[in-house]
Amino acid sequence: MEKKDTATSGGPVQEPSTVSADSAPVKKNKAKAGGPPSGFYIYIGPNIRGLIQNGNIYRGTRASVLAALQTAIEKYPLIKTLVIPGDSLPAAHQKVKTSGNALHANYVKLAGQVKDGRRKEAAANG
Repeated sequence: MEKKDTATSGGPVQEPSTVSADSAPVKKNKAKAGGPPSGFYIYIGPNIRGLIQNGNIYRGTRASVLAALQTAIEKYPLIKTLVIPGDSLPAAHQKVKTSGNALHANYVKLAGQVKDGRRKEAAANG
């Protein structure tokens, strides 16, 4: 579509500059190489009161996220398996709900561990 000068001065026709898709520079983020393109991770496990909640979002590399969750992982090591890249969230969310895969098995195991831990705390507190 051409942009025309509608002034009565009889000026020249102005054409907008066009940039083809081929000439656009391609930028690659080398800092994220090996990690997910989105650059964030999500915890999809059960809520653990005082430690971590389902749906928590963490930015950075997997190593930095796991370092930030170190205290929770020391208490419940299965948390590490339920921290997933943001790009794979839809598929992982379905797997957690469907039996017969590792994500579902780890979710169920972790939920059982949390429940047992609460029972022990309740028994100890009277």
